[in-house]
Amino acid sequence: MKSAGKLLALVWLSGSAAAVAFADDNTGESRRIDLPVPIGHDVKGLRVPVRNDEGKIEMQFDMESARRLDDQNIEMHTATIQTYNEQTFKPDAKINLQTATMNLDTEVITTKEPVRITRDDFFLTADSGEFNSKTRHGTVFGNIHLVIYNRNAFQTKSGSEGQQN
Repeated sequence: MKSAGKLLALVWLSGSAAAVAFADDNTGESRRIDLPVPIGHDVKGLRVPVRNDEGKIEMQFDMESARRLDDQNIEMHTATIQTYNEQTFKPDAKINLQTATMNLDTEVITTKEPVRITRDDFFLTADSGEFNSKTRHGTVFGNIHLVIYNRNAFQTKSGSEGQQN
């Protein structure tokens, strides 16, 4: 029963972390991530900021290298995705990926290698994951490890009305 509770908490947290990490309610429809990588070529040291309709930064991709596999898919190596708070536009969550593939049409990022998500109040690691940057949802799989630094100040999706046991 304890492991089921932990699993439920981790599923909620990973969804919450991905919600903090990606896309938004109404600008996701018009925003498109465009990575300047030609098909079949490697690009090294790529930094791509993603901005909303008002020009405010939503996230920033930093990749050691990237390779466009076809029109829709980019393979990223040693990538860091820095997300920004939607209200304050200050750095929020950071996602570290060893190797991942991003579908530019769906804006879904998939990795079969370890993923690490950090924020001021927690860090989460897992064996693999999938993140949808349009819907702000993500899922992590296998050997999920979560550390919450200050549980009383932990930011929940429901805010101060949420229950914390």
